[in-house]
Amino acid sequence: MCIGKRLFWVTRILILNLLLSIAFSWRLWFEFEGLPQVPLFNFLPTLLPLVQKITLGITIVYLIAVFLYPKSRLPLGIGVLLLILVGIQDWNRIQPWFVQCVGMLALLIPFQRLYRKYEPLEYIYLAFRISVVGFYVWAGIFKLNPGFNDYVIPYVVSPITNYLSSFKTDIYAISSAFPYLEILFAVGILIPKISKYSVIGLIGFHGIILLLLGPIGLNTNSVIWIWNLAMIGILWFGVGKSEPLYNSKFWFKNRSVTWLSLCLFTMLPVLNFFGVYNKSSAFEIYSGTNYVANLKMSLNGISKISKTIEPHSYKFQDSLFISTYDLYIKEYNLPPNPDPKVTARLEQELIQQMK
Repeated sequence: MCIGKRLFWVTRILILNLLLSIAFSWRLWFEFEGLPQVPLFNFLPTLLPLVQKITLGITIVYLIAVFLYPKSRLPLGIGVLLLILVGIQDWNRIQPWFVQCVGMLALLIPFQRLYRKYEPLEYIYLAFRISVVGFYVWAGIFKLNPGFNDYVIPYVVSPITNYLSSFKTDIYAISSAFPYLEILFAVGILIPKISKYSVIGLIGFHGIILLLLGPIGLNTNSVIWIWNLAMIGILWFGVGKSEPLYNSKFWFKNRSVTWLSLCLFTMLPVLNFFGVYNKSSAFEIYSGTNYVANLKMSLNGISKISKTIEPHSYKFQDSLFISTYDLYIKEYNLPPNPDPKVTARLEQELIQQMK
């Protein structure tokens, strides 16, 4: 498969992943009566609910048009800008899958023009491969902590270990190698001769994750099912059996928007170690450190509790507690943004809403 066809497939898969994920979590995007929004920037107020609905509707229609006619003159950049405008209205929309898809689509913005003008595509294609590698490498690095072995592994493999009276320790030990293999397979995508084997390894990982988290396993976080299927498609159609092609012109031929997007996958996640970068934006997924605290607020001054929140709350002494994770998973079909700063701001917004 030629590079042009591969990148058209990648564009379509990324758009389809976004559309299906938004559909599965539609209440977070179209409903405004349950939980308050936490905008990315304090100095920018959120758009009015009606304006957000109209903007999101336009975004969805535009993305469908680009999906159906990827070779048309409809600029991909307009779709990316619309997605960013919709996403910055609420930190809880900044999910890892959203950041990855929007980032990769932004990276591919110059692709349509390059394709129409018959210009070389190998430089932007290499940038795309590096973005895939960066995503997996950082996801693996953030799993290298005791919490992954102590909490995530026992939970994720429980569909298997719950039916076993022995071998649990062996399964836990084998599973603890996952982050290291994830990093090694990711780096392998950039190495000729072994790239196709790395792709097969990563696809195998996604298949295992689908079995463990999917309907026959834990049956949780359905958005992750879509994302894992999309990643299988990106690996197979976007990378596949092709080997990386290196050329020194890579450093000069790519556009600024491609380089900026590439920073999202290569450099910016390191800021997560210093607590100045959002965990979801850094692709910290199932790391064992993404504990989402329950919201706590004094009962004094609370005059009403919304129907969305009430089933996931309980009162103890003079405080009201809200199970944040369960609330988002059960009501919105996705987990909340795990960053403690986002949780703290959500708590303050809720206090104001329930007065």
